[in-house]
Amino acid sequence: MLQKNKTHLIKLALVLLLGTLVLQGCGKKDEVREVEVTKLTSLEMYLAAKRALDAGVWSTATDKYRALRSHYPFGHYTEQGYLEMAYAQYKLYQMEQAVSTVDRFIKNYPAHKNLDYAYYLKGLIFFDSDRGLMQRVNPDRTADRNQDNIRNAFTAFKNFIERYPESSYAPDARKRMVYLKNQLAAYEVQVASYYLRRGAPIAAVNRAKFVLESFQDTPAVPNALALMVESYKKLDESELAEQSKQMLAANYPNHSYLQDGEIDLSTAVLKWRDLWPF
Repeated sequence: MLQKNKTHLIKLALVLLLGTLVLQGCGKKDEVREVEVTKLTSLEMYLAAKRALDAGVWSTATDKYRALRSHYPFGHYTEQGYLEMAYAQYKLYQMEQAVSTVDRFIKNYPAHKNLDYAYYLKGLIFFDSDRGLMQRVNPDRTADRNQDNIRNAFTAFKNFIERYPESSYAPDARKRMVYLKNQLAAYEVQVASYYLRRGAPIAAVNRAKFVLESFQDTPAVPNALALMVESYKKLDESELAEQSKQMLAANYPNHSYLQDGEIDLSTAVLKWRDLWPF
């Protein structure tokens, strides 16, 4: 009986020893694999990520940029990789992550030679934040978009232009700012139209006035004037209605409202087919 117990213990010891050897072998394999990864230089890791970026394989690119940052937290290629990772996240429609990455880049590398692009990219991310893949393929030209994102985009582009007016990205940013300003004005006109349709002419007048005061150089202005004429008529303010109509006639003599005296409140006041430059 004692001999049997001894044999059982020996077998158990051998099993435990074998298991330990197997685990050690796996650990060594993992260790070798880790060493093989870190044998790549920062340049080699950066180029691998850049190839994925240039090929449009955005998910692979972000993974490789993260690996570069993990193995080489500092250095020229890590800095540039940070910015390019933000672009890859933007292309993946990971807008919040992209903005966060850009903000960290701006904070950590305030003297980077491509800092102008970081500020421009931030505006671009906000510009497309509420537009998914289908809207990018077939852009929505209506004014009813997320106004917070539009304002954030306008502010980001304005900040970029003020800092880098001579940047190669500045012309595109200015063009986008014109579009965004037109969007903001068109939205206000649509809200004014809604108020007038719902029997709230005072609110409609206030919205229309805001367009005249804040968006004087946009296509929404003549429509805002037409809405003011109609709103003042509803309020029995004939003198103010006539003043608004005269202003409309003096500056926009061919406006359709002057021809038939009607304004369609059931549809968007502005047409966008000529205002989408992207």
